[in-house]
Amino acid sequence: MGKLAHPVKIRGHHLLCLLGFRGLGYSPEFVETMGKVSKEFHADGALPITVITECDVICDSCPHKIGNQCRKMEDSARRIKRKDTIILNKLGFPTGTGTTSGEAWRRVKVRITVEDLTAICRQCEWLGLGYCREGLEKLATG
Repeated sequence: MGKLAHPVKIRGHHLLCLLGFRGLGYSPEFVETMGKVSKEFHADGALPITVITECDVICDSCPHKIGNQCRKMEDSARRIKRKDTIILNKLGFPTGTGTTSGEAWRRVKVRITVEDLTAICRQCEWLGLGYCREGLEKLATG
């Protein structure tokens, strides 16, 4: 995978996923892409991003993406878009907002609690690993 196009288009829920990414994922290509996005997000607070509620650069490498929708389960596209919207509303970002990775992290730090994470991501298969919670706690204390 080459350099990410700027601004990086990122789904609302992926802002939370990036907190706890540890090299696991749905396929080797997905892990590579998620790793690249995570590395850039954590390394460069000035990274230009656009927050969205549709498939993004991470989704592009997911084997569950068919067309421009998540098809992991029958209702995945609807549920994930709703999750994206809830998160962006909580962060105060209307969909399509241009910002930076640093501002996104700042808002996650002050506006998302562990309780929010648990409620918003309760159906996520990765939540039980505790990585996102650890990432949120690290962000809050850092």
